[in-house]
Amino acid sequence: MSTLSNVINIITMIVMVLLLLGGAILMATRRAEHGRGSVLGMIGCVVLLVGVVINGVYILMAPELVRSLGFAQYGPIALVMNLLSLLIQVSGTGLLIFAVIARRNPPQQAAQHAQQGWQQQPGWQQGYQQGPQHGYPQAPPQQPGWQPQQPPFGEGQPPAHG
Repeated sequence: MSTLSNVINIITMIVMVLLLLGGAILMATRRAEHGRGSVLGMIGCVVLLVGVVINGVYILMAPELVRSLGFAQYGPIALVMNLLSLLIQVSGTGLLIFAVIARRNPPQQAAQHAQQGWQQQPGWQQGYQQGPQHGYPQAPPQQPGWQPQQPPFGEGQPPAHG
């Protein structure tokens, strides 16, 4: 039974190490696009990776520690290791959560395209800005780039008197 437990623990450690290494590598490759979020994610993956290694070594050494120290002296060591594991897991998971909600850097091409988009106006906005259509007063002049939005397909328009 102990051998099967060790095999499962080793498989779990290998899978977690591969997963966290892959995550850190992916975040490193996306650092230019995601900025701070990617850095926080990489640090979170590294913290969790360190935790996996420490827990793996501890789990594999635990039976030998119990045999050599006795169960009474092993208790405080187990307590310290569990607290250390908790601290590492909370820190790494917190960093990954902060990475998800961190502000992203807009890609350079998208930022330039967005600035050009403000200068061009769709046809339905231009028609609205040409003047009142149904005898209604024209809206006051707006600052450049901030134009009133007209709902598509005439929704929200006052009914035309015919």
